Amino acid sequence: MVRSSKAKRHNLIKKLIIENNISRQEELQVLLLKENIDVAQATISRDIRELNIVKSNDSKGDTYYHILNDSVVGLKKRTDEERLITAIADSGVSLLNIEFMNILVVLPGNGQLVGVLIDSIRTTFVEIAGCVAGDDTILILSKNREDAKAVNEYFKQFIY
Repeated sequence: MVRSSKAKRHNLIKKLIIENNISRQEELQVLLLKENIDVAQATISRDIRELNIVKSNDSKGDTYYHILNDSVVGLKKRTDEERLITAIADSGVSLLNIEFMNILVVLPGNGQLVGVLIDSIRTTFVEIAGCVAGDDTILILSKNREDAKAVNEYFKQFIY
């Protein structure tokens, strides 16, 4: 097997995601192996995060990876806030406000990416003090109840 350059691997991953219905990282790893690219699962996980690849449901309810935003395939450059809105609209499941916190639940496998996008807007969205993201749940912290309510009002408009 050949160690690949990151750029080559990223381009191949994007191509494979677009051309195949991939629902698990292991499936992507097998497809990469068929292309003589041997990478660890941790590398695939990091690549998925860097390429803004998320899981979403098709019309039958099956879950597959897809590329989150057009800037990844070079069609249009988007702001972090636009990418966050798209991520929440595509993968948001529920939002709950508790005191000075909000709990955002997204489709499995999307929590880390959404968390990174939330962190990226904190400098302009000062009502967000920080967040902690897991696989499908993001805890969004605010300084007080009023800030948390503003965060809740903002995010809930994108959860359908």
